[in-house]
Amino acid sequence: MCERAAERDTIRVLVGTMGCQWVLASGIEEALSLLGRERTSAVLLELPGTITDSVKLDQGIRELLVRLPGRVIVLADEKPTPVISELIFKYSIPFVHRNRLAVDLWPRLESMVYPQLGIRRITKVARLVLDTFLQPLPVGLRYLQADTRQLVYEAPALTADIAFERLPNSARTALIGQILRANVPQIPLNGVSVVLKGQKGPLGLMITNEAGEFSFEFQNERSVSLEIEVTPNDWVLLISPPLDWVGNRDDHTANELNFSETLTTNQTKLQSKKGRPA
Repeated sequence: MCERAAERDTIRVLVGTMGCQWVLASGIEEALSLLGRERTSAVLLELPGTITDSVKLDQGIRELLVRLPGRVIVLADEKPTPVISELIFKYSIPFVHRNRLAVDLWPRLESMVYPQLGIRRITKVARLVLDTFLQPLPVGLRYLQADTRQLVYEAPALTADIAFERLPNSARTALIGQILRANVPQIPLNGVSVVLKGQKGPLGLMITNEAGEFSFEFQNERSVSLEIEVTPNDWVLLISPPLDWVGNRDDHTANELNFSETLTTNQTKLQSKKGRPA
C-alpha cells in the first residue's frame, strides 16, 4: 500500500531481483483478501498519516500479523506520527524509513522471502584476475594511492572492475565499480541489480547506470561480496579479499616509504664511495 510513485518503483526493483512480484493493495481489507488468493511471502504496510477508524485499523494489523507472523514491515516517515509510533511499538513491527528505502528494505525482505521460497540465487562465481595491492608495483606508486585498492574479476558473462577507497578522515570505505559484457566489452551492463553483502547480510542494493557503474559506502567489514544479476535469476558472485589493509594502510605506507628512503641513502653512499680516489 504505497502512494508515492518513486517508492513504488524502488520496491518493484527490489522485489523483482528476488524473483518475486508484488501486488499493490489499496487498504488492509483488500490486502487480507489477496492473502487468500496469492502466495504471499511478506507485507509492506504503509500506515495512513490520518487515521479515521483506529479500531478497524488495529484489527486489520492484528489479522495481518496472525496470518503472516514475522513477515510484516511498516513503511514510515523519519518522524512518524504518535499514533503510528504507538502501533509499531504495540506490536513490535519492524519498520523502514522512506529516505532509506533502497538500503534498509532489502535485508528486511530477504530474511523473509528467501526462507519461504528456497531460492538459490548464485549461479556463477567470478574469478579474481587482478589485485593491485598484491602486484609488485614500483616503489612509491602505492604511496601515492595509499588508500585505494583495485580489483578485476572475470566470469563467462561479464568483467567487473571495482575499487575500494578509504574515505579521508572517515572510518567508512567507498566501493566503486563498473561492469562490462565479457563478449562485447565496449557495451556496459546497464540497468542490472548489484547487491552488496557483509558478514551479517545485505548492506545495500544499486542499479548500474548507463555506463554500467555503481557505488556503495560501508564500514567495519572485514570482507564483502557483490551479487550481480546479469539476466533474470542469473546471478554472478564476486568475493573480495580480506579488507584488513584498510585499517592498517598507514603501516604499509610507512614501510614502503622507509624502504624507499633506505634505498636512496644506500645509493648515495655507493655513489660517494665510487667518487673517492683509490
